[in-house]
Amino acid sequence: MASADAGRRVLILGGGAGGLELASQLAKRSDVAVTLVDREMAHLWKPRLHEFAAGTVSSTLAEVSFYLLAKMRGFHFEQGEVAGIDRGAREVELGPMRDGEGRELAPARRLPYDLCVVALGGVTPDFGIEGVAENAIRLDGPADAEAFRTRFAGAMIRARASGIPAEIVIVGSGATGTELAAHLRNSESGFLAREPGTNGPKLLGITILESAPEIMPGIDADLRAKLVERLRSLDVKTVTDAKIAAIEPDGVRSESGERWPSDVAVWAAGLVGNPLLKELADFELDDKGRIRVDRTLRSTVDERIVAMGDSASVVTKGADKPLPPTAQAAAQEAAYLVDTVSHLLKGQPVEPFAFQNRGRLVSLGRAGAVGRIGSGNGDDFLIHGQFAVAAYHALQRQHQWRVLGTLRGSVAIFADMLSPAKGPALKLHG
Repeated sequence: MASADAGRRVLILGGGAGGLELASQLAKRSDVAVTLVDREMAHLWKPRLHEFAAGTVSSTLAEVSFYLLAKMRGFHFEQGEVAGIDRGAREVELGPMRDGEGRELAPARRLPYDLCVVALGGVTPDFGIEGVAENAIRLDGPADAEAFRTRFAGAMIRARASGIPAEIVIVGSGATGTELAAHLRNSESGFLAREPGTNGPKLLGITILESAPEIMPGIDADLRAKLVERLRSLDVKTVTDAKIAAIEPDGVRSESGERWPSDVAVWAAGLVGNPLLKELADFELDDKGRIRVDRTLRSTVDERIVAMGDSASVVTKGADKPLPPTAQAAAQEAAYLVDTVSHLLKGQPVEPFAFQNRGRLVSLGRAGAVGRIGSGNGDDFLIHGQFAVAAYHALQRQHQWRVLGTLRGSVAIFADMLSPAKGPALKLHG
């Protein structure tokens, strides 16, 4: 039986930053019917996942029910695991929902679409390194953050009792590794047995290992110098040219034989497309497992399927490689699709997506903030201090407004300002 919404059904797979922003903005339009699919029942803004891991999160938008957001913003939400895309029938199959013991809670379903948006995010690959799966934690989702938080708390309690500092070793100096290191230093104070401001034994050692010759590959030298300076002020040790051979139960070992003891090892070495992408349909994937799309974000195999965020491999005009998987890119792609979806549904031509690089901002908690911002036209400049902190905070505020709307977003922002955490404490938003 034909649906009353046939011809305007937009099905969004994945409720991350980009997918949820798209759903929230599209739902305001009368010419589309929006359904969002996610396996979780609540939205977690992944750029703050490290705060969950460190146990210091305090935000009205850190985790919000998809069901509540759907009612609030006017889209439909379906909870479930995406199992496949039937391109011929234009339907997405959701697998049955099961509990932790494998009992079926809800049956498999098929959802029709006129335009399908794949926004299933990315994961951290192990690159075949021995012991990563067994002995390291990868911060890809809430369960990972919870696992880290539990292990970190146990290590800190042991350190306080024994007087021997806990050792956290983070492999990878990108956004996740750097932000987690700084936030953990802030968290250390909660475990100290002495009065704030007094001298006492150190409880926490933090080491970042990077396989490249310099930390945070890809950023410019001035920003890197500022970042290294701030990490040093936080007593975070950084080691470069560290090619990892294995993650062991109590340490990390390099190919050269050097070893770093660890109570908790974090694997934060890059990001690739969700492995599920290769199972969904006959997509053309790039070398990082992301769906190849044209400059209008349509997949190369089906114009009725578009991809965005960490799921998409898009090369914009004048570029020689795909956009990196960042929240900035996902937000701009969501805004682009809000403007073009109606045309895509009708098979009409649209202008290509154009990415504007607004720079990078790094906030390192009590060590301050640094960044490079600009218009993307070569007039960017280095910023630091309170201006950098304010610029960074504005990034999450924009996300709150796009997801919650102007009024509710402003209320959420005010609540954040009153919270002890004073909003986001640390993040590289590229």
